[in-house]
Amino acid sequence: MVFRSVAEYPLVVLLACLLLPSKRRQTRQTRVVDWIVPAGVLLLGLAITLICYSFGQPWKAQMFLALITPATFVMRRRPLRFAVSLVAILFVSTLVTAISDNTIRRQRNFFGVLRVTNDPQGRIHWLFHGSTSHGRQSTQPQDKCEALSYFHHTGPLGEVFSTFRSSPTTRKVGIIGLGTGATAVYAQPNEQWTFYEINPAVVDIARHPDYFTYITQCSSAPIDVILGDARLRMQEASDSSYGLIILDAFSSDAIPLHLITREALDLYLSKLAPHGIMAFHISNRHLDLSPVMADLAASRALYCVGLYDPTPHVLRGKDTSVWVVMARQSSDTGSLASTSFARVLTSDGSRNVWTDDFSNIVSVLNWR
Repeated sequence: MVFRSVAEYPLVVLLACLLLPSKRRQTRQTRVVDWIVPAGVLLLGLAITLICYSFGQPWKAQMFLALITPATFVMRRRPLRFAVSLVAILFVSTLVTAISDNTIRRQRNFFGVLRVTNDPQGRIHWLFHGSTSHGRQSTQPQDKCEALSYFHHTGPLGEVFSTFRSSPTTRKVGIIGLGTGATAVYAQPNEQWTFYEINPAVVDIARHPDYFTYITQCSSAPIDVILGDARLRMQEASDSSYGLIILDAFSSDAIPLHLITREALDLYLSKLAPHGIMAFHISNRHLDLSPVMADLAASRALYCVGLYDPTPHVLRGKDTSVWVVMARQSSDTGSLASTSFARVLTSDGSRNVWTDDFSNIVSVLNWR
Protein backbone atom coordinates (compact mmCIF):
# COMPACT_ATOMS: atom_id res chain seq x y z
CA MET A 1 0.00 0.00 0.00
CA VAL A 2 2.93 2.34 0.62
CA PHE A 3 5.91 1.32 -1.52
CA ARG A 4 6.18 0.75 -5.27
CA SER A 5 9.13 -1.60 -4.70
CA VAL A 6 9.87 -4.13 -1.96
CA ALA A 7 11.39 -1.43 0.25
CA GLU A 8 10.05 -2.90 3.50
CA TYR A 9 12.51 -5.80 3.32
CA PRO A 10 15.76 -3.77 3.55
CA LEU A 11 14.10 -1.39 6.03
CA VAL A 12 13.29 -4.26 8.39
CA VAL A 13 16.83 -5.63 7.99
CA LEU A 14 18.25 -2.24 8.94
CA LEU A 15 15.90 -2.00 11.91
CA ALA A 16 16.99 -5.45 13.07
CA CYS A 17 20.65 -4.37 12.90
CA LEU A 18 19.84 -1.22 14.85
CA LEU A 19 18.19 -3.30 17.59
CA LEU A 20 21.21 -5.53 18.16
CA PRO A 21 22.42 -5.43 21.76
CA SER A 22 25.41 -3.21 22.45
CA LYS A 23 28.12 -4.76 24.64
CA ARG A 24 30.36 -1.70 24.95
CA ARG A 25 30.12 1.50 26.95
CA GLN A 26 28.98 4.56 25.05
CA THR A 27 31.18 7.65 25.33
CA ARG A 28 31.09 10.99 23.57
CA GLN A 29 34.01 9.88 21.40
CA THR A 30 32.37 6.60 20.35
CA ARG A 31 29.15 8.47 19.48
CA VAL A 32 31.10 10.75 17.16
CA VAL A 33 32.81 7.75 15.56
CA ASP A 34 29.37 6.14 15.11
CA TRP A 35 28.64 8.86 12.54
CA ILE A 36 32.13 9.36 11.10
CA VAL A 37 32.53 5.72 10.03
CA PRO A 38 29.23 5.60 8.08
CA ALA A 39 30.16 8.93 6.48
CA GLY A 40 33.41 7.36 5.33
CA VAL A 41 31.53 4.35 3.95
CA LEU A 42 29.22 6.72 2.08
CA LEU A 43 32.10 8.70 0.57
CA LEU A 44 33.89 5.50 -0.43
CA GLY A 45 30.75 4.17 -2.10
CA LEU A 46 30.17 7.44 -3.96
CA ALA A 47 33.79 7.53 -5.10
CA ILE A 48 33.57 3.95 -6.41
CA THR A 49 30.35 4.80 -8.23
CA LEU A 50 31.88 7.92 -9.78
CA ILE A 51 34.91 5.95 -11.01
CA CYS A 52 32.76 3.18 -12.48
CA TYR A 53 30.45 5.73 -14.07
CA SER A 54 33.38 7.55 -15.66
CA PHE A 55 34.32 4.28 -17.37
CA GLY A 56 30.73 3.83 -18.57
CA GLN A 57 30.08 0.82 -16.32
CA PRO A 58 28.12 2.04 -13.27
CA TRP A 59 26.77 -1.46 -12.65
CA LYS A 60 30.25 -2.59 -11.57
CA ALA A 61 29.87 -0.39 -8.50
CA GLN A 62 27.37 -2.94 -7.19
CA MET A 63 30.12 -5.55 -7.19
CA PHE A 64 32.35 -3.37 -5.02
CA LEU A 65 29.47 -2.56 -2.69
CA ALA A 66 28.87 -6.29 -2.27
CA LEU A 67 32.47 -6.64 -1.12
CA ILE A 68 32.21 -3.74 1.32
CA THR A 69 29.00 -4.94 2.96
CA PRO A 70 30.41 -8.00 4.82
CA ALA A 71 33.13 -5.80 6.30
CA THR A 72 30.50 -3.82 8.22
CA PHE A 73 29.74 -6.97 10.24
CA VAL A 74 32.73 -6.24 12.46
CA MET A 75 30.75 -3.24 13.74
CA ARG A 76 27.83 -5.32 14.98
CA ARG A 77 28.70 -4.53 18.62
CA ARG A 78 28.03 -0.88 17.74
CA PRO A 79 24.45 -1.15 16.43
CA LEU A 80 24.13 2.51 15.43
CA ARG A 81 27.42 2.48 13.55
CA PHE A 82 26.54 -0.86 11.97
CA ALA A 83 23.03 0.14 10.86
CA VAL A 84 23.94 3.60 9.55
CA SER A 85 26.85 2.14 7.56
CA LEU A 86 24.41 -0.24 5.92
CA VAL A 87 22.11 2.73 5.22
CA ALA A 88 25.02 4.41 3.43
CA ILE A 89 25.66 1.30 1.31
CA LEU A 90 21.96 0.95 0.53
CA PHE A 91 21.77 4.61 -0.50
CA VAL A 92 24.70 4.24 -2.91
CA SER A 93 23.27 0.99 -4.28
CA THR A 94 19.94 2.71 -4.93
CA LEU A 95 21.78 5.56 -6.63
CA VAL A 96 23.65 3.13 -8.89
CA THR A 97 20.38 1.44 -9.83
CA ALA A 98 18.80 4.80 -10.60
CA ILE A 99 21.71 5.76 -12.89
CA SER A 100 21.42 2.61 -15.00
CA ASP A 101 17.65 2.14 -14.73
CA ASN A 102 15.39 2.84 -17.70
CA THR A 103 12.10 2.08 -15.95
CA ILE A 104 9.18 3.94 -17.47
CA ARG A 105 6.49 2.36 -15.29
CA ARG A 106 6.57 0.60 -11.95
CA GLN A 107 3.50 -0.96 -10.37
CA ARG A 108 3.10 -3.09 -7.28
CA ASN A 109 0.23 -5.15 -5.97
CA PHE A 110 -0.37 -8.40 -4.10
CA PHE A 111 1.36 -10.39 -6.86
CA GLY A 112 4.62 -8.43 -6.76
CA VAL A 113 6.37 -5.59 -8.56
CA LEU A 114 5.97 -5.07 -12.31
CA ARG A 115 8.36 -2.87 -14.26
CA VAL A 116 8.25 -1.68 -17.84
CA THR A 117 11.69 -0.64 -19.05
CA ASN A 118 13.18 0.48 -22.33
CA ASP A 119 16.61 0.61 -23.89
CA PRO A 120 18.48 3.96 -23.91
CA GLN A 121 17.26 4.63 -27.47
CA GLY A 122 13.64 3.77 -26.58
CA ARG A 123 13.42 1.12 -29.32
CA ILE A 124 12.43 -1.85 -27.13
CA HIS A 125 10.05 -2.17 -24.18
CA TRP A 126 10.53 -4.99 -21.63
CA LEU A 127 8.13 -6.28 -18.99
CA PHE A 128 9.71 -7.55 -15.77
CA HIS A 129 8.07 -9.22 -12.80
CA GLY A 130 10.75 -8.85 -10.17
CA SER A 131 13.91 -9.89 -12.00
CA THR A 132 12.12 -12.20 -14.46
CA SER A 133 11.48 -11.01 -18.01
CA HIS A 134 7.98 -11.65 -19.32
CA GLY A 135 8.59 -10.53 -22.87
CA ARG A 136 9.45 -7.47 -24.90
CA GLN A 137 8.24 -5.54 -27.93
CA SER A 138 9.83 -3.27 -30.48
CA THR A 139 8.52 0.29 -30.58
CA GLN A 140 9.51 0.68 -34.23
CA PRO A 141 6.40 0.74 -36.48
CA GLN A 142 7.82 -1.80 -38.94
CA ASP A 143 8.66 -4.29 -36.17
CA LYS A 144 6.03 -3.73 -33.50
CA CYS A 145 3.96 -6.79 -34.52
CA GLU A 146 6.94 -9.15 -34.55
CA ALA A 147 6.82 -11.56 -31.58
CA LEU A 148 10.16 -11.34 -29.77
CA SER A 149 11.89 -13.17 -26.94
CA TYR A 150 10.56 -16.72 -26.30
CA PHE A 151 7.73 -16.27 -28.80
CA HIS A 152 9.70 -15.70 -32.01
CA HIS A 153 8.10 -17.21 -35.12
CA THR A 154 11.28 -19.16 -35.95
CA GLY A 155 11.27 -20.84 -32.53
CA PRO A 156 9.18 -23.60 -30.95
CA LEU A 157 6.03 -21.50 -30.67
CA GLY A 158 6.03 -20.92 -34.42
CA GLU A 159 6.14 -24.69 -34.91
CA VAL A 160 3.32 -25.15 -32.41
CA PHE A 161 1.04 -22.84 -34.37
CA SER A 162 1.98 -24.49 -37.67
CA THR A 163 0.94 -27.82 -36.17
CA PHE A 164 -2.28 -26.33 -34.80
CA ARG A 165 -3.20 -24.81 -38.15
CA SER A 166 -2.69 -28.11 -39.98
CA SER A 167 -4.93 -29.99 -37.54
CA PRO A 168 -8.67 -30.62 -38.06
CA THR A 169 -9.37 -29.43 -34.50
CA THR A 170 -11.47 -26.39 -33.53
CA ARG A 171 -10.02 -22.91 -34.14
CA LYS A 172 -10.30 -21.82 -30.53
CA VAL A 173 -7.19 -20.93 -28.49
CA GLY A 174 -6.89 -20.68 -24.71
CA ILE A 175 -3.75 -19.17 -23.16
CA ILE A 176 -2.84 -19.14 -19.47
CA GLY A 177 -0.60 -16.15 -18.75
CA LEU A 178 -0.84 -12.87 -20.64
CA GLY A 179 2.56 -11.20 -20.18
CA THR A 180 3.02 -8.62 -22.92
CA GLY A 181 0.46 -10.42 -25.08
CA ALA A 182 3.09 -11.37 -27.68
CA THR A 183 1.33 -14.60 -28.68
CA ALA A 184 -1.57 -12.50 -30.02
CA VAL A 185 0.42 -11.80 -33.19
CA TYR A 186 -0.28 -15.41 -34.23
CA ALA A 187 -4.06 -14.90 -34.14
CA GLN A 188 -5.95 -15.27 -37.43
CA PRO A 189 -9.39 -13.92 -38.38
CA ASN A 190 -11.18 -17.29 -38.21
CA GLU A 191 -10.07 -17.98 -34.63
CA GLN A 192 -11.29 -17.20 -31.10
CA TRP A 193 -8.67 -16.32 -28.50
CA THR A 194 -8.99 -16.25 -24.71
CA PHE A 195 -6.27 -15.26 -22.26
CA TYR A 196 -6.43 -16.19 -18.57
CA GLU A 197 -4.45 -13.82 -16.33
CA ILE A 198 -4.46 -13.65 -12.53
CA ASN A 199 -2.71 -10.28 -12.16
CA PRO A 200 -4.86 -7.25 -13.07
CA ALA A 201 -1.75 -5.05 -13.31
CA VAL A 202 -0.42 -7.26 -16.14
CA VAL A 203 -3.68 -6.75 -18.03
CA ASP A 204 -3.50 -2.97 -17.56
CA ILE A 205 0.09 -2.81 -18.82
CA ALA A 206 -0.47 -5.16 -21.78
CA ARG A 207 -3.42 -3.04 -22.91
CA HIS A 208 -1.71 0.33 -22.41
CA PRO A 209 -0.63 1.64 -25.84
CA ASP A 210 2.31 3.55 -24.34
CA TYR A 211 3.93 0.25 -23.33
CA PHE A 212 2.71 -2.71 -25.41
CA THR A 213 0.38 -3.01 -28.40
CA TYR A 214 0.38 -6.73 -29.18
CA ILE A 215 -3.21 -7.41 -28.11
CA THR A 216 -4.62 -4.01 -29.10
CA GLN A 217 -3.02 -3.53 -32.54
CA CYS A 218 -1.36 -6.76 -33.68
CA SER A 219 -4.10 -9.38 -33.42
CA SER A 220 -6.24 -10.42 -36.38
CA ALA A 221 -8.80 -12.11 -34.11
CA PRO A 222 -10.86 -10.79 -31.20
CA ILE A 223 -9.03 -11.12 -27.89
CA ASP A 224 -10.88 -11.94 -24.68
CA VAL A 225 -9.05 -11.59 -21.35
CA ILE A 226 -10.50 -13.40 -18.33
CA LEU A 227 -9.15 -12.19 -14.99
CA GLY A 228 -8.58 -14.68 -12.20
CA ASP A 229 -6.87 -17.95 -11.36
CA ALA A 230 -6.82 -20.06 -14.51
CA ARG A 231 -7.78 -23.33 -12.81
CA LEU A 232 -10.91 -21.72 -11.42
CA ARG A 233 -11.89 -19.64 -14.43
CA MET A 234 -11.16 -22.32 -17.06
CA GLN A 235 -13.70 -24.57 -15.35
CA GLU A 236 -16.34 -22.18 -16.71
CA ALA A 237 -15.35 -22.92 -20.33
CA SER A 238 -17.28 -25.48 -22.34
CA ASP A 239 -15.81 -28.99 -22.43
CA SER A 240 -13.81 -29.94 -25.55
CA SER A 241 -13.80 -26.31 -26.67
CA TYR A 242 -10.11 -25.47 -27.21
CA GLY A 243 -8.08 -26.77 -30.12
CA LEU A 244 -4.91 -25.30 -28.58
CA ILE A 245 -4.16 -24.61 -24.92
CA ILE A 246 -0.95 -22.71 -24.12
CA LEU A 247 0.42 -22.38 -20.61
CA ASP A 248 2.92 -19.55 -20.24
CA ALA A 249 3.27 -19.20 -16.49
CA PHE A 250 6.49 -21.00 -15.54
CA SER A 251 9.40 -18.66 -16.37
CA SER A 252 9.48 -17.02 -12.94
CA ASP A 253 11.55 -18.17 -9.97
CA ALA A 254 8.28 -18.78 -8.07
CA ILE A 255 6.14 -20.86 -10.40
CA PRO A 256 2.42 -21.66 -9.82
CA LEU A 257 2.73 -25.36 -8.99
CA HIS A 258 -1.03 -25.88 -8.98
CA LEU A 259 -1.03 -25.38 -12.76
CA ILE A 260 1.19 -28.42 -13.43
CA THR A 261 -0.36 -31.12 -11.30
CA ARG A 262 -2.26 -34.22 -12.40
CA GLU A 263 -5.56 -32.61 -11.39
CA ALA A 264 -4.74 -29.49 -13.43
CA LEU A 265 -3.87 -31.66 -16.42
CA ASP A 266 -7.24 -33.40 -16.12
CA LEU A 267 -8.93 -30.00 -16.31
CA TYR A 268 -7.01 -29.03 -19.45
CA LEU A 269 -7.83 -32.36 -21.06
CA SER A 270 -11.52 -31.88 -20.34
CA LYS A 271 -11.41 -28.55 -22.19
CA LEU A 272 -9.26 -29.82 -25.07
CA ALA A 273 -11.10 -30.63 -28.29
CA PRO A 274 -10.45 -33.84 -30.26
CA HIS A 275 -7.06 -33.67 -32.05
CA GLY A 276 -6.16 -30.63 -29.94
CA ILE A 277 -2.72 -30.01 -28.43
CA MET A 278 -1.35 -28.40 -25.27
CA ALA A 279 1.88 -26.36 -25.19
CA PHE A 280 3.70 -25.61 -21.94
CA HIS A 281 6.34 -22.86 -21.93
CA ILE A 282 8.89 -24.03 -19.33
CA SER A 283 11.91 -21.79 -20.01
CA ASN A 284 13.38 -21.16 -16.57
CA ARG A 285 16.74 -20.10 -15.15
CA HIS A 286 16.36 -22.21 -12.01
CA LEU A 287 14.16 -25.21 -12.81
CA ASP A 288 14.15 -28.02 -15.36
CA LEU A 289 10.49 -28.96 -15.58
CA SER A 290 10.91 -31.47 -18.43
CA PRO A 291 10.81 -34.53 -16.10
CA VAL A 292 7.65 -33.21 -14.44
CA MET A 293 6.01 -32.79 -17.84
CA ALA A 294 7.05 -36.29 -18.91
CA ASP A 295 5.64 -37.82 -15.72
CA LEU A 296 2.35 -35.94 -16.09
CA ALA A 297 1.99 -37.02 -19.71
CA ALA A 298 2.75 -40.64 -18.85
CA SER A 299 0.16 -40.61 -16.05
CA ARG A 300 -2.55 -39.93 -18.64
CA ALA A 301 -1.02 -41.89 -21.55
CA LEU A 302 -0.34 -38.71 -23.54
CA TYR A 303 2.22 -38.21 -26.29
CA CYS A 304 4.85 -35.70 -25.12
CA VAL A 305 7.44 -33.76 -27.13
CA GLY A 306 10.05 -31.37 -25.76
CA LEU A 307 11.10 -28.45 -27.96
CA TYR A 308 14.54 -27.09 -27.06
CA ASP A 309 15.72 -24.02 -28.98
CA PRO A 310 19.22 -23.26 -27.62
CA THR A 311 20.31 -20.61 -30.12
CA PRO A 312 19.46 -17.10 -28.92
CA HIS A 313 20.21 -13.99 -30.95
CA VAL A 314 20.74 -15.84 -34.21
CA LEU A 315 17.87 -13.62 -35.27
CA ARG A 316 17.27 -10.20 -33.76
CA GLY A 317 15.05 -10.33 -30.70
CA LYS A 318 15.01 -14.12 -30.29
CA ASP A 319 15.78 -15.82 -26.97
CA THR A 320 16.51 -19.39 -25.95
CA SER A 321 13.26 -21.16 -25.06
CA VAL A 322 12.00 -24.55 -23.93
CA TRP A 323 8.47 -25.78 -24.67
CA VAL A 324 6.69 -29.07 -24.09
CA VAL A 325 3.76 -30.19 -26.25
CA MET A 326 1.26 -32.85 -25.17
CA ALA A 327 -1.45 -34.54 -27.22
CA ARG A 328 -3.73 -37.56 -26.89
CA GLN A 329 -1.94 -39.31 -29.75
CA SER A 330 1.24 -38.73 -31.75
CA SER A 331 -0.66 -38.02 -34.97
CA ASP A 332 -2.18 -34.90 -33.36
CA THR A 333 1.28 -33.30 -33.27
CA GLY A 334 1.89 -33.78 -37.00
CA SER A 335 5.55 -33.43 -37.92
CA LEU A 336 6.44 -31.57 -34.71
CA ALA A 337 8.67 -34.38 -33.41
CA SER A 338 10.82 -34.24 -36.54
CA THR A 339 11.88 -30.60 -36.10
CA SER A 340 15.54 -29.94 -35.40
CA PHE A 341 15.01 -28.98 -31.76
CA ALA A 342 12.42 -31.64 -30.81
CA ARG A 343 12.83 -34.63 -28.52
CA VAL A 344 10.16 -37.13 -27.49
CA LEU A 345 9.87 -37.17 -23.67
CA THR A 346 9.14 -40.35 -21.77
CA SER A 347 8.92 -40.98 -18.04
CA ASP A 348 11.46 -43.32 -16.45
CA GLY A 349 9.01 -44.09 -13.64
CA SER A 350 11.48 -43.13 -10.89
CA ARG A 351 9.52 -40.10 -9.67
CA ASN A 352 6.09 -39.56 -8.22
CA VAL A 353 3.68 -37.63 -10.41
CA TRP A 354 2.98 -34.15 -9.07
CA THR A 355 -0.51 -33.75 -7.65
CA ASP A 356 -2.37 -31.11 -5.67
CA ASP A 357 -1.10 -32.93 -2.55
CA PHE A 358 2.48 -33.58 -3.66
CA SER A 359 5.29 -31.77 -5.47
CA ASN A 360 9.07 -31.91 -5.16
CA ILE A 361 10.61 -28.65 -6.33
CA VAL A 362 14.08 -29.71 -5.15
CA SER A 363 14.11 -32.57 -7.66
CA VAL A 364 13.89 -30.16 -10.62
CA LEU A 365 16.34 -27.48 -9.47
CA ASN A 366 18.89 -26.61 -12.12
CA TRP A 367 22.19 -26.89 -10.19
CA ARG A 368 24.39 -25.73 -13.07
